[in-house]
Amino acid sequence: MSYTPARIIGALRRRKNDLIRSALYKPDTSATGGVKLRNSVLFEAFDGKVVGDSPLDIFNALKVARPDLEFFWTVKSGVQAPAGSTALKYGSREWLKVLATAKYLVNNSAFPWYFKKVAGQVYLQTWHGTPLKRLVRDIEAGKVSAQYLSTMRKEAAAWDYLISPSAFASKCFKSAFAYSGKTLEVGYPRNDRLSGSADERVAVRNRVRKQLGVKSAQTQLVLYAPTWRDTNRNAVGTLQTVNHIDAATKMPKGFQLMYRGHSMTLDAHNSKTARGAIDVTDYPDITELYLAADVLITDYSSVMFDFAVTGKPMIFLTPDIEKYVADRGFYFDFVAEAPGPICHTTAEVIGALENINDVAKQYGKAYKAWQAKFTPLEDGKATARVIAAVFGTK
Repeated sequence: MSYTPARIIGALRRRKNDLIRSALYKPDTSATGGVKLRNSVLFEAFDGKVVGDSPLDIFNALKVARPDLEFFWTVKSGVQAPAGSTALKYGSREWLKVLATAKYLVNNSAFPWYFKKVAGQVYLQTWHGTPLKRLVRDIEAGKVSAQYLSTMRKEAAAWDYLISPSAFASKCFKSAFAYSGKTLEVGYPRNDRLSGSADERVAVRNRVRKQLGVKSAQTQLVLYAPTWRDTNRNAVGTLQTVNHIDAATKMPKGFQLMYRGHSMTLDAHNSKTARGAIDVTDYPDITELYLAADVLITDYSSVMFDFAVTGKPMIFLTPDIEKYVADRGFYFDFVAEAPGPICHTTAEVIGALENINDVAKQYGKAYKAWQAKFTPLEDGKATARVIAAVFGTK
């Protein structure tokens, strides 16, 4: 991996900001904990870049189950905290204070390297997807920084609970994080709405499609949601967006494409990235997009596991699969087990869409095996199980 002068300067600037924040961060790390903790919950998803993922579903349920709690959300510029909560700007003095004093911490990623859990705090780690690509300690030596490994080692040691969607994921997490705490193998809260009643799912589908300007109920809406590439960065180290669908591509008659950029590439996203598709990168709730869509196109993103709860067809556009596997490594034979066609070109994707009913039948057995392995607990009650295990009732 090459490091340009601009990228090094950017990294040093970020490090300087973190050092300033670490000096302002005053957790009481004594064994007994001299500071009385606030009866509150600090929620965070992807460093405050979004308000979503499983933390949002847990928040919505907690507002009902534990109205005695005070709720805070980590946010970055342009992100709004949901009703019933207080926004805290990532890295601000107020955020640092709540990080050090909130009774409960809920995150889907990691807090900064200087974070130290204080006595009495309860840290619920939701993580952000079933792993296909190898994580943390399971990544080949030399392909991940020592600082990241150190941060994640301290992170995992601080977790009181780790949510897992399946026995497969639990095994991967234990290996990747060297985690020995309590694993809540209960399904992902973020997927509960995918198992809601038929009326609820249809209502969301119709509302979202109308909001996106899809006029015909017969239109086949296709969600394209690729993941990020660690090797795809600009000169200062910012992760660049990924779109492997050729710019001049026209969808088959009756199909409409949506493009969803990854949360890791938001800093580099602009409207041109979608290449004429409906740009849903900034749509606040990807679960609603799953309900609105009829087909998913992805590559190596964990959306492939979540979307499987819907039972709707999936297509995989993976022109760089050999390089990607070599760079990251997979936990299982993806090509052999994929519940849909592995495509290397846009033309192959179009061909699959034109015959999507036949594709669905062809991969029906593989799809059911995929669901049995990766989504056996997704029954719409994951959030309730998490609330009961971690927060109880007032």
